Amino acid sequence: MVGTFIKPLFAACLALGAAQAQASVVEFQGFANGSQTVNYSLTAPNAPVSGFTSAGGFNVLLDSSTHLITYCIDLYQHISFNTAYTSYTQVNGSAHLFANSRASNDIGRLFSAGHEVNDATEQAAFQIAIWELAYEKDDIYNVGTGSAEFFGGTAANGALALANDWLNTLGKSNTMNVQVLESGRQQDQVFANAVPEPSSAALIAAAMMSLCFVQRRRSRKPD
Repeated sequence: MVGTFIKPLFAACLALGAAQAQASVVEFQGFANGSQTVNYSLTAPNAPVSGFTSAGGFNVLLDSSTHLITYCIDLYQHISFNTAYTSYTQVNGSAHLFANSRASNDIGRLFSAGHEVNDATEQAAFQIAIWELAYEKDDIYNVGTGSAEFFGGTAANGALALANDWLNTLGKSNTMNVQVLESGRQQDQVFANAVPEPSSAALIAAAMMSLCFVQRRRSRKPD
């Protein structure tokens, strides 16, 4: 019974580690719950760029098996829907080089707040908030001012104000495991999973230790 439980658990741990160390196939299948348009302007100390884009979370198929909702953290490159990209690698958020040094933790705090993101306005607000966290160099997050500005478009009908509300009420705790899909040619993406409860982490650790113990005993048995 114990061996039956530990082996798939160990395999799952190995698979997770391997997924974070090797290239992933990423397919963007469309917006998760709609999108809204918005203007953006990044200025120094960011590399200056401005434009007009759609803001919303993406439905993503990872390695032909895992479904995710990801958010763009790259306003300098582009992606297309229904195209399989092979240039992505999954890394921890803390290992990604954000323009804003606080971004990884603050994006985790945004995800940790548990906001409902079920329609186009909420999706656009969450995406705009993530862009602000990824690029804003000022001490205060405000989508309308600073080195990262967002304005106009259909997002002006409510998404921009909602993004600011969420940014102004970031909680102190970060209970999410922020992950980044990095690519040198397409937009980098971010998503987050809940950090396992301490009891779950302890169970995994105990299972790994038990597996190591069993393997050592087996290796000592004579042929």
